[in-house]
Amino acid sequence: MNEVKQHKVKDIFVQGPIDPSFVGTSIAKHATRHDIGAHEIFLGQIRADGPVVTSSEAETRQPVTAIEYTAYREMALEAMTAIREEAFIRWPEMTCLHVHHSLGIIPVGQLCFMVFASSKHRRHAREAVAYVVDRIKSELPIFGKEIFADNTHQWKHNT
Repeated sequence: MNEVKQHKVKDIFVQGPIDPSFVGTSIAKHATRHDIGAHEIFLGQIRADGPVVTSSEAETRQPVTAIEYTAYREMALEAMTAIREEAFIRWPEMTCLHVHHSLGIIPVGQLCFMVFASSKHRRHAREAVAYVVDRIKSELPIFGKEIFADNTHQWKHNT
């Protein structure tokens, strides 16, 4: 009988940007795992190009200086736990899945989202990361308010 391991709810949220050294540390912590042959990592970074603004003369982009992230925490963590369970069922060779998402004001150029999967083989890790990123972006109640150089803002639409 194939028993599915139930994973506990893990808090994916970090206050502020994700430190790039945390990415390296996360990889290094897996060096003792000799059943891992591949790691796949997605990193989301705040970019400056905001929405297109149309004037009578031309189209320009409103520069973004930061994104302020908020979330319905309990609802997001419950949904994330379900996504995590489904990923482990779909890719049983996956050994690890780590997700981190920023809350608060994250300046342009800083990391705000990380999905890290490990597996025996690269295909499983790659597929799992793509699946988890897409599910998080479309299903988790995480909201980003783009803050522009002129101190105006608009709510971000996930794509």
